[in-house]
Parts: sequence; structure tokens; C-alpha cells
Amino acid sequence: MRSTACYSSLKAVLLAGSILAVGMTWSSASNAAQGCGFGYHMNPYGWCKPNAPGPYATPIPGRPNCWRNGFGYLRCYR
Repeated sequence: MRSTACYSSLKAVLLAGSILAVGMTWSSASNAAQGCGFGYHMNPYGWCKPNAPGPYATPIPGRPNCWRNGFGYLRCYR
């Protein structure tokens, strides 16, 4: 009986961790504008700059004018 309870709690912890990981991944992609507005993003110095593909950028199928940059962040033209 103890092993069943142990596996149930382990499954609950793994499920909660998975949901948290998916939520963190989804939120970073959905908040790509970082408060700068659509078509812009914040650079490391805190300035908003227009989006443009840089090195290591990969296009996103089905979303014209959008790509993932080298850090995995979603970017789109205006």
C-alpha cells in the first residue's frame, strides 16, 4: 500500500513540474514584445528596437515574417 501512495505522489510532482515548465516556455514566447509593442523588442540596454532576423535565426512555418532568434525568442516584423 505504501508503494502505491509513493508512486501517486511522484506522478503528481512530475505532472506539476511538467505543467510549470510548459507554462514558463509558453509565456516567454507569448510575451516576445517585452512591453515595446508589436514589431519591436528590448535590447540588452533597455532600448526598444525594430525586429530583424539576426545570426542563427530560423523561420517559423505558417507564420510569415516571423522567426526564432538564436536565443529561441519569437520575433516578427511589424
